[in-house]
Amino acid sequence: MNNKKLIGLFAALGLTLSGAARAEDAPGVFKVPGTESTIKLYGYVQLDTTFDFTGRDPNVEGNDWAIHIPNIPLDNSAEAKVKKNQLYMTARTSRFGIETHTPTKLGDVGVKLEGDFNAANLESGQTFTNSVLFRLRQGYGTVGGLLVGQSWSNFLDLNTYPDVVDFNGPGSIALLRNPQIRYTLAIAPGVNLAVAAENAPGTDGNDYAGSDNITKLQTIPDFTANLGFSGSWGSASLRGVTMNFKRATVTGSPAVLDPAGTTYSKQGYGAAASTAIKLGGDTLVLLGVGGTGIGRYIFNVGLSEGAIAKDTGSDLTLVDAVAYHAGYTHVWNPEFRSNLVWSQTFIDAKGFGGATDNKRMDQAFVNTFWTFAKNAEFGLEYAWGQRKTFDGSTGTQSRVTGTFHYNFF
Repeated sequence: MNNKKLIGLFAALGLTLSGAARAEDAPGVFKVPGTESTIKLYGYVQLDTTFDFTGRDPNVEGNDWAIHIPNIPLDNSAEAKVKKNQLYMTARTSRFGIETHTPTKLGDVGVKLEGDFNAANLESGQTFTNSVLFRLRQGYGTVGGLLVGQSWSNFLDLNTYPDVVDFNGPGSIALLRNPQIRYTLAIAPGVNLAVAAENAPGTDGNDYAGSDNITKLQTIPDFTANLGFSGSWGSASLRGVTMNFKRATVTGSPAVLDPAGTTYSKQGYGAAASTAIKLGGDTLVLLGVGGTGIGRYIFNVGLSEGAIAKDTGSDLTLVDAVAYHAGYTHVWNPEFRSNLVWSQTFIDAKGFGGATDNKRMDQAFVNTFWTFAKNAEFGLEYAWGQRKTFDGSTGTQSRVTGTFHYNFF
């Protein structure tokens, strides 16, 4: 192909895309030539910089560099005494996504695929080229009120997720994306009910105390329900979840399931209520959540050793946990906003708590965001956190985080 033809081809493609962009009333949306489908591209590039005065997670590459209160070193440990004033910079939260919409006789069919580079990375991190691993965040299809695929758990209310710089934020939330089948029904103006069957993973035993001889079997999905309200005043949500736990004995080395072993089954449950209230240009967010065996539906609990169930040797006892957060956003002007967030998590091991198991976790955030361009902002935050164990030990985190965030459009 000669240069003139090549230039003509790119010119035609540019005219097609520019015309499609004018036809669609959203940035990054184009009509796919020869089809009735539209495609939207979105994403951002982000650089996060953290400076931990104390309490850095021992494994920022393979575990989590963002706030991870359940596993910060205890204050009296060698890890805590040596690893102070630690700096870490990463672009691993940068992400991109694609959405398509196609009109059909069943209604609009939507598809969403989104990923970032924040997967656990044990092999090629800072020592080599700062490579990070891609991971799937969202991957689902919709038609009408039906959603099938991987998305945020139906037990999460994103409207009341606090506005924080840290990638994880407070551990009171269900920071969980699940493969699921969900149906949302509009009950009345501003009122929706969503019900879902969500993946209920098995486990290698880390969720249990004294777990060397047990494993969790996945037999039925977790079931969630979310009743949502919205209006000019803000939004609110009432949610419930139930999940089945089954204990099975393993034996031998390497360990295998013992068909002659005893199996116990228990049903866990949880509930949450949350709201985001508009106060002029400001916003107040509130969340309360709790349950028995609720585990991974509270971020701080699901990451705490032995905080979901206890094997008593003759039964399976599910652990109780409650958490809450309160956050306030003040908008100073179109360019600046600030946030103050407080959160606590409490775990009741029903008398079976190990000495170094987490009993309570407290967190506080204060930050300011500066939108310095139409598609870019800078955020600066101080975060404090502390975990307390059943033997009275504490682990304390003190951190400053800065982030540069650049949207594609």
